Amino acid sequence: MLSKTITQKPTLLKTATIWPNKPSKNLTRAYSTSDKLSLIHSYIISTEKALLNVPSGRIQLHSSKGYPRFYYYENNDSVGKYVSANDLFLISSICQRDYNNKALLILYKLQNAIAKGIDVNIPYELDKIYHAFKPGKRELISPLITPIEEYINQWYSTFPPSQNKYPMSINLETNKGEFVRSKSEKIIADKLFAMNIPYAYEPALTLNGKTKYPDFLVLNRTTRETYIWEHFGLSDSNEYSDNNLAKLADYEHSGYYLGKSLIATFESKEHPLDSTFVDQKIEAFLL
Repeated sequence: MLSKTITQKPTLLKTATIWPNKPSKNLTRAYSTSDKLSLIHSYIISTEKALLNVPSGRIQLHSSKGYPRFYYYENNDSVGKYVSANDLFLISSICQRDYNNKALLILYKLQNAIAKGIDVNIPYELDKIYHAFKPGKRELISPLITPIEEYINQWYSTFPPSQNKYPMSINLETNKGEFVRSKSEKIIADKLFAMNIPYAYEPALTLNGKTKYPDFLVLNRTTRETYIWEHFGLSDSNEYSDNNLAKLADYEHSGYYLGKSLIATFESKEHPLDSTFVDQKIEAFLL
């Protein structure tokens, strides 16, 4: 029987339970350089601890009739030994060790980059390491951060769409199969859907104790940042213009600033929404 040594699952600081591991309803939370350094430091400590007692050798993954088959190579052996499910602890511990080694290298690089004043994308870099492993190995690894697919599912659960029950005077079906209130909102929704940007139409947000329903919430899947996207139609109408200014003021008083956590598009009768401009907004904030 092969040795059954298993690595320890990292213990993270409390900040990691929100970002980048779990969506937060507080969209205004800004992560400073010290926040990022603290998070990286916690990852380094837990990862180094997990690497203190790990097995030697390597695991190769093969496929037979659609099922994974693992082979263990001890030290520099050229011939591997088939590892059955009974030795799953050995397989998972070696896969976890390999992941931890690669993650540790990236964490030190990120730490050094921050020290030089370079902005870093922690979730993207760590998620890239995790997804570099083949699916059969990936399933045996406990990653430092929630995989992006799981994070997106959590995000949709946190911000369910279509919460505004105010009657629609017109309703247009989007390519996603939901209904929106205007042609311009359909343009935006269809662009987001076509570019695989996670979005929620008219979710519920609490601003200063009041429930609001922004046109869209959108997620940048690489940075895991959430933005409000409001479309301001009929900007040449005095009534609509006053309402739009009041809405912008409400957002800014709640900490959602235009060009930061708030994306805005505008149109008037003479200047309808330009879909190219929507593309530019998506590229600037969400890709």
